[in-house]
Amino acid sequence: MKPYFRNIATTGLFTLFISFLQAQNIHLSVPQNIFDLRGFNLQLPVEKNNSITIIKGDKIAGFSSENFYFSPKDNSIRLFCSSDGKPTQGSHYPRTELRQINEWHFENSHSLHVKMAVLQQPSTGKIIIGQIHGNSKGTEALKIWWNNGEIQAGFKKEINAHEERITLLKEVPLAQVFEYSIQQNNSEVQVKINQQTTIFNFGNTWKSESVYFKAGNYLQDNKQPVTSGLVAIYQIHITE
Repeated sequence: MKPYFRNIATTGLFTLFISFLQAQNIHLSVPQNIFDLRGFNLQLPVEKNNSITIIKGDKIAGFSSENFYFSPKDNSIRLFCSSDGKPTQGSHYPRTELRQINEWHFENSHSLHVKMAVLQQPSTGKIIIGQIHGNSKGTEALKIWWNNGEIQAGFKKEINAHEERITLLKEVPLAQVFEYSIQQNNSEVQVKINQQTTIFNFGNTWKSESVYFKAGNYLQDNKQPVTSGLVAIYQIHITE
């Protein structure tokens, strides 16, 4: 078979394979050689023991569901969440979200880098796609928002302070791939969206708080009728 026709045949078989998986509602687990997620726990909007379902980091590679699966079409992790999902305690909203296992303080340097796209948004148009989060009440230090095609950063200069939110990038269409990074160095945090960098300086109350990164699909919607959000992650990497 000539190379040209061989490529056509291979492409055709791959397309048929993807169509078969979709028709059979089969979800593939995330290959560890493409995504090493052992540094995260996976939080799912599925009730378990009066709380949510959590998949531990060393178990994620063998796990898949309608909320979390691998797409061989574009080698991405798909994170799906509907507005009727089970929320965590203390939240009104459901999530399919990766939560960093190792915690840290606002000293030395830690970073999160994500390449992703929002493929579908809920009725509110709002999804939190990245965070620095603590364990105490009012410790959502930094949030990266998808807000109806705008990418925003919300931050609390001090614990329990009002969240200040600024727009970092406008008019991002659904399915448009973009990159964001959160680079912490002591009390300074740089948020970079594509090539645009914004600096946030956090106050002294954060120094004693243990925090961690989160990334994924924290749906800001719990309304009826049910709507949903879907994000694709192409790269995710933490530096500690």
